[in-house]
Amino acid sequence: MPSRRAFLAAVSTGVAGGLAGCIDGASGDGAPSPGSDGSTEWPVRNYDRFGTAYASDAAVPRSGPSERFSTPLDGTPRGRPVLAGGRVFQSTWAGIETFDAESGERLWTFRETDDEGASYYTSPAVHDGIAYLGTESGLVAVDAENGEEQWRVETDGRVSASPVPGIEWGALYAGSDRGEVLRISPDGDVEWRTSVYGEVTHLVSAQMAGVTAATSGGELFTLYDGRGLWRQKVPGKVTAVAGRSGNDLFVATFGGGVLCLRTAAHAGRVAWHAENGPVADGALVLADGAVFGGDLSGVDRLDADDGSRGWELGDDTYSVAAAGDTLYTGADGAVVARPLSGGTGVGSARVNAERFRYGIGEEASAMGVTPADGALFAGVTDRGDGEERLIALE
Repeated sequence: MPSRRAFLAAVSTGVAGGLAGCIDGASGDGAPSPGSDGSTEWPVRNYDRFGTAYASDAAVPRSGPSERFSTPLDGTPRGRPVLAGGRVFQSTWAGIETFDAESGERLWTFRETDDEGASYYTSPAVHDGIAYLGTESGLVAVDAENGEEQWRVETDGRVSASPVPGIEWGALYAGSDRGEVLRISPDGDVEWRTSVYGEVTHLVSAQMAGVTAATSGGELFTLYDGRGLWRQKVPGKVTAVAGRSGNDLFVATFGGGVLCLRTAAHAGRVAWHAENGPVADGALVLADGAVFGGDLSGVDRLDADDGSRGWELGDDTYSVAAAGDTLYTGADGAVVARPLSGGTGVGSARVNAERFRYGIGEEASAMGVTPADGALFAGVTDRGDGEERLIALE
């Protein structure tokens, strides 16, 4: 029996003529265009306080990239790299490893002094020369230039959700594995603390004020000034959350599909539920009127208005991000670039569904991809030679 990949390749070749002019997922005259800004930053794990994982004007390779650099990591990469101030911040089990974004030169590594063996560090949030790091003991602010500690706030349990900013970086939100949620000023003052039920897996600050915390127990809590505004149960551990203006939240779950929740006066009401939506561990991409997410079955495009599936392509997808008119995925053996439209076709039978596929080694996996600074950055782990590395493609 042919593999799924071989079957799709054969179908795409065989029906190319019949599919001409049949476009599923494109947006016509309103479709996104290639980005033009070669200096775009990616300052938090999923790009912005909404968690959209989409930089609309970032100029990033769309075909045949070359390697800007490849540099070894001390630990296994966790999550995607963060880009700000000409520096790359990669969370690994060995700490927050920081590199020059142009040359790949190692600049500094932050690691708790009493750490022994592997430890947990979230992807940081970086703004105005300060990097905010989630650690086993709390939130730590360090100088982004040299890694010197500026202040720290201890939390009840380890920081489990990557920190996100409030509006215009007026505050920072953090969440712990014991259900604590904090709002912290840029100077390190705790403005409020409160508790929710379960480990906080993700935070987004998508409303005009407050923050939404998602948990491993499959609940979402929207909080303002330390008080709960609403709470909604979803069918599984929350694996990714993203918000958009108009107060919609898109929620991926483990085994329970993807949901769209109305917020504000609707208090978390379910607008639609795509029961077969992707697990999307870590991120959903909001772009081109759609929601994109990946898992080991491939990457899916869902319509943002009703949750209907546009297409499903590829396999073994570990991370997703988008820039301009292109979706980037990290996978086993490759980093892949696809048009947001998914090319031409119906469902999974498509042509021109890839812009490029950059090989990273048969036993290597791209665990996080970030389009910024005129390049595509990825943390790579290799099961063959055991080497971990950070690469930049331009």
